[in-house]
Amino acid sequence: MKPFLIFACCCLFVIRGWSQQNPPAEALPAVLAFELAEYRAKREEGVKRLAESAKAQLLAIQQAQMQAGNLEATNAVTKAMAQLPITSPEKADPPAGVPTAAVSALKDHANKVFAGISGLNAQFVPRLEKVKTELLKSGDVAGANAADAKVRELKEEALKLTPPKTPAGRKPEAEESFTVEALIDGGTELHITKEGIYWMVPGGEAKPGLHEGSNEATYVNGSRWKPKWRVKGDRGPDTSDVYLITTTSPKLVVETVNVSRERFGKHESRTPVANSIKEDHFVVTIRDPEGGSRWYKLRIKAVKE
Repeated sequence: MKPFLIFACCCLFVIRGWSQQNPPAEALPAVLAFELAEYRAKREEGVKRLAESAKAQLLAIQQAQMQAGNLEATNAVTKAMAQLPITSPEKADPPAGVPTAAVSALKDHANKVFAGISGLNAQFVPRLEKVKTELLKSGDVAGANAADAKVRELKEEALKLTPPKTPAGRKPEAEESFTVEALIDGGTELHITKEGIYWMVPGGEAKPGLHEGSNEATYVNGSRWKPKWRVKGDRGPDTSDVYLITTTSPKLVVETVNVSRERFGKHESRTPVANSIKEDHFVVTIRDPEGGSRWYKLRIKAVKE
């Protein structure tokens, strides 16, 4: 067989395999294709913006190393720039020989990308679940399966990018119930896991305790906890570190004890909190669509069998 024909056959095989794994948008239901297109556009735009910012920092570091005559560090920074954008933990390790400033820039970039993707996924999972339900009701089983596959993909990725980490030197407390108090403004999630609890801000709302220049702690059973965040700034999307506390039962319920302008203030009416189970997490969703921040005091109770 002539070389040209061999090349053409190989190309046809590759294209055919790619098309089977990535069906064209027109093969999907219109409502699902629209959601996925919006998701891809937002994700690509956000990742691109963060990559450009990180590249600018690394270029400045590279120029400084070149002027200092440090060839090894210059080459290492060049390799680091080739890794951008960093969208998975497997790619987050800096190349050998990268200067300290470049390592910090890469870690900051990875944290921002991971937090952004996790927040975006958290926004689109309920949207895609709604699409799945609509498609199933209309009899489009194939479309519902495609939506379900994307939901599982987004959940798995978010879980991979935001693994709970156990702080060293602290032992978990075992409680039948515990209280959490925090200053909240806008949609916020409190995740309760086997390892402990952590905050997640899926959108652009203020992080707990940081609304409009505030610097308030979260209080767990009255003990002061200042959450550490992956990304600088007082607004999300972002995920905090983990506060170690465990319950005596895997089944939980949440009760709103108080909502007020000031901690220990007079109770106000506010949109009720919601709770759900996501993978092995018990998630308390504080919607708080009303204007202004409020102190929320929640009691998390273990359900006895």
